[in-house]
Amino acid sequence: MIDTDIEFRELPLSTIQEDEHQPRTSFNTDGEKNRLLVSLRTLGIQQPLAIAKTSEGKYTIIDGHRRYRCAKELGVQNIPCRIYSALRPGELERVRFEIQNNRRPWKPLERAEAILRIKAAAGYSSNKELADSLFISTTLVSNSLNLGKEKDDYKMLMDQYGLSESYRVEFVKLKPKLRPIKDFTINQIIQTLFERVSHSVIRSAKDFRTVGRIFLRATANSAHIYEFLSDPDMTVKALEQNTIQSGFSLCIEQVIQKLKGKEKTHFSSNEKVLLTELKKLLDHSFS
Repeated sequence: MIDTDIEFRELPLSTIQEDEHQPRTSFNTDGEKNRLLVSLRTLGIQQPLAIAKTSEGKYTIIDGHRRYRCAKELGVQNIPCRIYSALRPGELERVRFEIQNNRRPWKPLERAEAILRIKAAAGYSSNKELADSLFISTTLVSNSLNLGKEKDDYKMLMDQYGLSESYRVEFVKLKPKLRPIKDFTINQIIQTLFERVSHSVIRSAKDFRTVGRIFLRATANSAHIYEFLSDPDMTVKALEQNTIQSGFSLCIEQVIQKLKGKEKTHFSSNEKVLLTELKKLLDHSFS
């Protein structure tokens, strides 16, 4: 439990500032017809801002950025506040997460940034400890942290294409498996996949898992993957049908991959005996 004093009183709007680390990126406060703006103009501010004392006479918003902006636009001089004093950085992040989590669902990237900041500020040693403190699952914490570590350009791209949380989670798992295919770079492959999602050619986040499995066999499947990337109407199911391998061919490919990962001097005596036998069989088969 967070141990801090909470005080309720009105404060001059000029003493309050927005939080530059606020994970929310959209507040929907533009326009004279904004519902909150009309409500505040008609009824006044019904719910106090949640703020943290940062220095003498200065406060930072924990929750209430929309109310603050609308009040500022309306020329309000004083505003009711719920003031948290002496919050440590990790505690401030936790209070903000809990208040805003109960207000409306987080967007995946907003939640990812919030959880990253909580973990960094509070110094949690494990994802489970962090999950327990936020009353959410360890899986959600892990997925959010992985998503939060993605490059900003990928985050912007996911926002641009309106990817749902399930797609974003599967993308985090898929990305390390991708590799260039002929003239398609990894970034071009990612954009191609996102476009398929936005055009409903890819209809399920599970398709990303299928693509990941196929890319694990990219050496054998490169021609089919290239065809898939080049044809905007080709579905993942069609790609999967084209890349189905027999058990024997899959076994051969796995042997090739293992051999690529080992140097000649690292083979054990037993492995050398088996490889010699395999070489004899191959020489006989292709003679």
